[in-house]
Amino acid sequence: MTEVIAVIGAGSTGQAIARRVSAGKHVVLADLHDENADAAAEVMRNAGFEVTPAVTDVSSRESVHALVETAASFGDITGVIHAAGVSPSRASPATILLVDLYGTALARRTCPRPLLGRAHVRGSRRRQCRDGS
Repeated sequence: MTEVIAVIGAGSTGQAIARRVSAGKHVVLADLHDENADAAAEVMRNAGFEVTPAVTDVSSRESVHALVETAASFGDITGVIHAAGVSPSRASPATILLVDLYGTALARRTCPRPLLGRAHVRGSRRRQCRDGS
């Protein structure tokens, strides 16, 4: 079955990480804005990657869950990467906490069971994906 990497954050950091870890895998590249996800997916497709864009609000449990469901529809999820982030110069402290902290927690808690206990969810620091229950 196809291995799938879900990348949250279609900016330059998300694209660079996806290029590094996704050779031979299907990438689901998610962003809050569909035009960003579409543009980044096109750049990666032109570089030879198999990519599907998705719209995901990393601060929404339902949205992150939908991303995981979408990624699972393409094969076995072997990694979830949280590369979305906001800058203090462009967002309020509450928004920064929602995206950078809560978003990472949601990505960790939404990991598919096969990833539990393996280091495959990454945020600003490498974090281990564990069962949150």
